Amino acid sequence: MNRRAATASWPEREALHAWLREARGELTFVQLAKRSAEAGRPVSERTLRRAFGGRLPKEETVRAYAGAWARWTSVRTLQGDEAGRATVWHGFEARGLELLARAVSTAPKGAAPSWPRPVYVPGRIRTWPGLTEGLKRLHEETGSPSLRLLAASPGAAGRLSRSTIGNILNGKRPTLEQLTALLAAFRATRETTEGMLAAYRRIVAEPGAPAVSLCDVVERAESDREARRVQAESRLRHRDIEPEAGLDWYDEQLRDAEQAEWRRLERWVDGLSDEEFAALGHQAAAPSGRDLRRDLHDARERPDETPGQPRTA
Repeated sequence: MNRRAATASWPEREALHAWLREARGELTFVQLAKRSAEAGRPVSERTLRRAFGGRLPKEETVRAYAGAWARWTSVRTLQGDEAGRATVWHGFEARGLELLARAVSTAPKGAAPSWPRPVYVPGRIRTWPGLTEGLKRLHEETGSPSLRLLAASPGAAGRLSRSTIGNILNGKRPTLEQLTALLAAFRATRETTEGMLAAYRRIVAEPGAPAVSLCDVVERAESDREARRVQAESRLRHRDIEPEAGLDWYDEQLRDAEQAEWRRLERWVDGLSDEEFAALGHQAAAPSGRDLRRDLHDARERPDETPGQPRTA
């Protein structure tokens, strides 16, 4: 049975929603989920909420609403009459299923999208900001259709609301189902879809981004380079002095762990695409005109400065 999101109101949909309101009564969605499970009609709170919020539900969701209603509301007066209780329950459930069938059969068909297919194929995206920038680019290439039109498109198939799409394009991390639906709403090609889904799986599977900004990374690299310069300068001044004792075992472990983390951080930065680097640099509120990638490269690649050694450009 083909179901669509309730992107518009029509009489049959309103009748079904009135039935859902009656079935829910004064219950919260948590209570509704608990009581539907106790009635032998288990459905998640999220599914119950989505059905009440505008999406045409599945049959099992309607049965869950009816079960919760029958278990704890209108048929409480028939607790001692199991046969009468079952009759009232099944009658209420049958009415809900009939209203669902009418709403589905009369649901307005979404108009075919008028926007062009995007041509952008993502590279090796590895960060959430990079994924967001890629989705924004797809939105722009389709001509920036309204969120309402995207949500109502056949590609979205009732899986996305306007607010959900807006949140995703503003940086909220989508679920895999939401990302797939949004790509279908954009009418993305197979190559684009595969690239974006691969990026999603890569981001989820790989270690998270460091809890530092790119400005912090550059400053750390510059600080390390300055420390190396000072150490080299000290060695030149004290070449004839017996070297100090080395670090103890614990301090060596701390140093090695810190160096390993720094190398991981450098590899993470090196793996960023230009788009991701730009997005993260913007998030870091880099000073206007500062090229963080160039600064990081200079801090890591310039030779250590020692006395009598000219500074290279």
